[in-house]
Amino acid sequence: MRDFNLIYLDSLLESGYVRVPRKVLNDLYCTNATEQLLANVYLFLFSRSYFATGTVVRDNKQLTCHRGQVICSQEELSATFGLTIWKVRDVLNRLKERYLIEVENIKGISHIGMLYYDSIAGKPRQESSSDGGSGKKRHKERETEASNTTFSLKGHILDFMSND
Repeated sequence: MRDFNLIYLDSLLESGYVRVPRKVLNDLYCTNATEQLLANVYLFLFSRSYFATGTVVRDNKQLTCHRGQVICSQEELSATFGLTIWKVRDVLNRLKERYLIEVENIKGISHIGMLYYDSIAGKPRQESSSDGGSGKKRHKERETEASNTTFSLKGHILDFMSND
């Protein structure tokens, strides 16, 4: 049993991490069932979104899944959450209305983009030879991005999971 616990711990520490806005976590455990569901679906989509552009095979077709995007069917979401298709569509529409996702349906497959993905997940690291590897330039860019993001998202993210 002890070996299993260590293996699990090792795999946990080596797996990727997801930055989650505290509001999402708070809504997961709130008493409002609708807000819980929205937070749960949002977190599910966010955790399944691609960190880097990759390929997904669906119906024997290769599809490009871009960074911050999930490719799935609404039927899969329905089965995952035990919801009707109509309820899945309602949840996706509510998340769209809150400027959290964008959805493009192509031949029965939903391409779901997580809006503000880079602001929440963080931009991929890019070493610059001009800063001598010191990271000072990258740090300054992140500070600027953070202040710009905070300003541009005030109307959207601060009302992230507001009660309707």
